[in-house]
Amino acid sequence: MDIEQIKELLGKYMAGTCTETEKELIEDWYERLKETGQLQWSEDEKRWIRQIMKSHIMNEISGKTKREGATVLQLSRKFWWAAASVLLLIGVYSLFEFFRIEKTPVKIAKAITNDVKAPQTNRAMITLANGQKVFLDSVGSGSLAVQGNIKLVKLSTGEIVYQDASGEITNELKYNVLTNPRGSRVVNMVLSDGSRVWLNAGSSITYPVAFVGKDRKVEITGEAYFEVAHDVSKPFIVNYGDMEVKVLGTHFNVNTFRDDGSGIKVTLLEGSVKVEDGKASSLLKPGEQAKVSGGIKVEKEVNLDEVMAWKNGYFQFDHASLQAVLSQISRWYDVDVVYQGRNEPREFVGAIQRDLDLSEVLKILEKNKVRFKIVGKELVVFPDHAALQ
Repeated sequence: MDIEQIKELLGKYMAGTCTETEKELIEDWYERLKETGQLQWSEDEKRWIRQIMKSHIMNEISGKTKREGATVLQLSRKFWWAAASVLLLIGVYSLFEFFRIEKTPVKIAKAITNDVKAPQTNRAMITLANGQKVFLDSVGSGSLAVQGNIKLVKLSTGEIVYQDASGEITNELKYNVLTNPRGSRVVNMVLSDGSRVWLNAGSSITYPVAFVGKDRKVEITGEAYFEVAHDVSKPFIVNYGDMEVKVLGTHFNVNTFRDDGSGIKVTLLEGSVKVEDGKASSLLKPGEQAKVSGGIKVEKEVNLDEVMAWKNGYFQFDHASLQAVLSQISRWYDVDVVYQGRNEPREFVGAIQRDLDLSEVLKILEKNKVRFKIVGKELVVFPDHAALQ
């Protein structure tokens, strides 16, 4: 097959519109590539290819039953590698162009009079120590404020950075608050010590303008991911209520939303952290997760892709309940979920792009016998057997 045939057939295969002959042709092509050794990539290459594919075709997820009571959203594995193998033939740029051209909105059978766009801008706000409020979506790049010898700057990329500036050095702790509301894109910031933090929608962080004293202490609500600058003389401490996470320099995620009822989750990606809650404490290794709820329970094998999906631009579920799925959707699209009647318990596995309109996300979920209706800023959930009016 030439490149144009591959493009056309992959597009039809992805959309599920191939004829039986075309399906056999592309799968035969895949098998021949595999036999000739052209699909033998390293694990890093496979992980990178999977990431590319997730960014472009998650809206083509299909539903299958993995086990009784579990709803599974997943792509055909054969398609993943058939599509990925095209990298060798048309190059990265052409692949991106192909998916950009082929990606069209999912057609909805029922006309939707109301819809909700995925967040288009960052609507975060910084409340300075003096009470002044800075709305990040309404200010241009450049210096936003000067507090002592620290300058608050918004870069052209939208990133918020605290930089050294000429001025009187103060030993007084002054706190700013960064608030990222529901329905807002993820916001990231560089603190005065060089540590980086990303805030999910519906989250906030309270932090010193400059870290003064023997530690670097911040307080969060919601969900945040940290890449902490190493400083052996000043431990970095994240607080949420009675819980503390203590580090010197590391990468970790803190989720206080409790969508699945399992408590606060602290997940370590790199380095080491100590999690404390009252008299309980635990030291985490990379890849482990502490669940804090009346004690600390450490999970040894954690799906890090699921944990970090919010930062990487998609939803990912690993046997998540309907309520947990809709809690994430509620925050991201800034809608209130209203349940009309009772849905049967079910679980969801898979990933969906976060840049889709709400109706497109619901279309994917409806393949698994869940019924929805958008009414203004409310997302109404109907029992499986109910007919939509």
